[in-house]
Amino acid sequence: VTTKEVNSSTGGQQERWKLAAEVEMSDNFLSTGAFHESTAEERAKFGRPLPMLCVWTENAELRKCRACVCGNFQDEDPTLQAWTAQAEPSSLFASLKLARLRKWLISKHDVKGAFLNASIPDDRVIIVTPPPIWVKWGLVRPGVTWTLDKAVYGLRESPKWWGDERDARLSEIKYVCKSGKSFMLERCTADSQLWFLKDAS
Repeated sequence: VTTKEVNSSTGGQQERWKLAAEVEMSDNFLSTGAFHESTAEERAKFGRPLPMLCVWTENAELRKCRACVCGNFQDEDPTLQAWTAQAEPSSLFASLKLARLRKWLISKHDVKGAFLNASIPDDRVIIVTPPPIWVKWGLVRPGVTWTLDKAVYGLRESPKWWGDERDARLSEIKYVCKSGKSFMLERCTADSQLWFLKDAS
């Protein structure tokens, strides 16, 4: 679904899209403290704000809005690491095969708004203009700019910042069973994104 289609929608259709935008604003941006309104000093330091846009999706059950920074407008540093490590497919296949053989329980979980769990480093000032359609719908006041505090989708470095946050949190996790026995996660030396559940007692 394109922004043009959403922008030209009317009546109940537009209300449903607007509701999706309100959910993105409240459940992701506001609840995580993703931004604060830019100060004059911040605007002077950074210069031209980066634009934002919305990515819209729909299925039979719901409409979804994801607000993203247009990271292609950022100055590109070829030495900058912007990616995050992921588990190798061979590790996943081997884990699933072993789980099937040993009759282990398998589950999956999606981290909602994952990147917004990671903070932007204190020495970085990134200023954006909120999505124009949010201004049109009255979700944001005209003329406002935001200084980002969290790794919003679309920024070049967001995957890296999220990966660092994710790995730091996983290394701190401890599970305590009702029996009192405790467990921790240990990173695999062969695949940095494969973690083993270890006895921590």
